[in-house]
Amino acid sequence: MNDTHSQKPVSTDPIFRLLFLNMALVIIGYALGGVTGMASVAPMRVLKYSVLFGSILYLSQVNIIILRLLSKYLKNLLTLSATFLIFSLFTATPLNSIIQVLTYVVPFLYVAFSVGHLLLSYRLSDVLHAFISAINWVYFIPIVSFFVTGGKLTDTNIYYTTFQNEDTAFLSNHYGWSGTIFLLTGIDLLRNTALPRWRQVLIVIFSLVAAYLVLISGNRTSWLSLAIVGLLFIFQYRGVALYQKVLLSLLPLGLVMYLLQDPTSAINSRVEKTRVQQKKGEARNNLSLAMISFFNEEPSLWITGVGMFNREKVRSISGWNGYHNSYFEVLFGAGIVVFAFFMYIVVIRSIVYYLRFFATHYLFFLPLLIIPYFESNLTGGQFLFFPWFITSILMSYSTTFARIKKIMKELSTP
Repeated sequence: MNDTHSQKPVSTDPIFRLLFLNMALVIIGYALGGVTGMASVAPMRVLKYSVLFGSILYLSQVNIIILRLLSKYLKNLLTLSATFLIFSLFTATPLNSIIQVLTYVVPFLYVAFSVGHLLLSYRLSDVLHAFISAINWVYFIPIVSFFVTGGKLTDTNIYYTTFQNEDTAFLSNHYGWSGTIFLLTGIDLLRNTALPRWRQVLIVIFSLVAAYLVLISGNRTSWLSLAIVGLLFIFQYRGVALYQKVLLSLLPLGLVMYLLQDPTSAINSRVEKTRVQQKKGEARNNLSLAMISFFNEEPSLWITGVGMFNREKVRSISGWNGYHNSYFEVLFGAGIVVFAFFMYIVVIRSIVYYLRFFATHYLFFLPLLIIPYFESNLTGGQFLFFPWFITSILMSYSTTFARIKKIMKELSTP
């Protein structure tokens, strides 16, 4: 590849900057939707689509040889996208299904080709660190907005925060997810990159704030994510002494003990709600059982699905407007064949490579696979779409592109 590329920071590359902009616009769109009572949703949708298609157009202008290489070595991702579209033809409403699937396929392939281009042009570590830094900045926005819109560190429960209150820019779940992502990407940046002093101080201070926001958000997905990452941190993460790991683990435990003293805190509220759910049944589990029962009555649906993002059909079967689960969306929306392919490419392959090559030095990745189980993030405008698929593709295809670059270097050597 062009040696001049490897000498420049990844953050100066227009393709990286456009991907960063697309990711940031999603979070800005959520914030504006909250503070304007959803009045900004339509104009922001136009802006996001315009930037996305402009980014795709720019990407299409890169060296044709690179595009051909990407098409060859990203053929699994192209096949996955084609499979989504093909199986949409067999649903009860094929045209609508195809249109809905394109809201996933188009931004997904844009992310894949952009990440692939950067992996061919720069060192893997530089690309990875640039994206970790970008994700850290983007999900810093909700943390800052918490205080801008009147949040205080004396709050112990923001679980019931909704967009019905126009003084807030985000929902409680958004604060929980953002806090988790900012905290873990912050630790990874401090551990693996050379940051200016002001950025180090910023990350340390707001990582403490982020940890507190996670706890008072009442978001159990974030709690689960941090608990699993905590085990990874203690038993596999290298470069930090055991006593330091113990001290760092005591901080969230101290915050939990503090919040337990307040009967109205998010932790106590969620414990009580969990007891109620144990009696009634967990909503996602009830929905999945309803869908399984319906599919068993008409087994062909296990192959075709009912169509991606088909809210009307889901509502008629389960009473819910949607799955609130990215993996259920694929399984019941596109069928078991597409689901198995999706799980291999996006989840299984990326986890294997993460645990094999990255887990000893990076903590950020697992929550980006766990959180989508509890919320749909399959379209380009959803909260975690960009960091989820950017990092999954980075994990899955890092060694592939390393081999390509090695071959190209050998071919170019006299």
